[in-house]
Amino acid sequence: MCKPKPVHARNFLVAIALTFLFLGNAGCQSMDREEIAWQALHAVDVAQTMSAARDPCYREAAWLTRNIIGEQPSEVEVLAWGVGTAIIHRWVGQVLERRDAPRWVRVAWDLGTIGYTGHTVVDNHRNGVRIWGDNVEHDGCSA
Repeated sequence: MCKPKPVHARNFLVAIALTFLFLGNAGCQSMDREEIAWQALHAVDVAQTMSAARDPCYREAAWLTRNIIGEQPSEVEVLAWGVGTAIIHRWVGQVLERRDAPRWVRVAWDLGTIGYTGHTVVDNHRNGVRIWGDNVEHDGCSA
């Protein structure tokens, strides 16, 4: 039977607080609804990734994320990835706005990242990753 380590909601809340602290310095007060939507989806993705990181039966499958934090990352690595990604996402949006990028580029950035992150959250759930409970057990895991 594959039992994940206990959920540490405190770590997740610290990650969200740190993210918004850094985003506040990057102009969080002026975040538009698309950025807020992406940040919310990203927070769910980070929470799912933390749940998977605590569970020896799960391995990070996303190519880019796996190459950044590894196949079985620690909670600290997940938090660092989550906060860093949130800051970079906001920074890119601000650069597009400051450089007066064409509207279609900004819309593509917003909808593309919202769509991809939303798909990731749904896919994680389909694969059995649960934020506040036990992940779904998989056959063949002997951890």
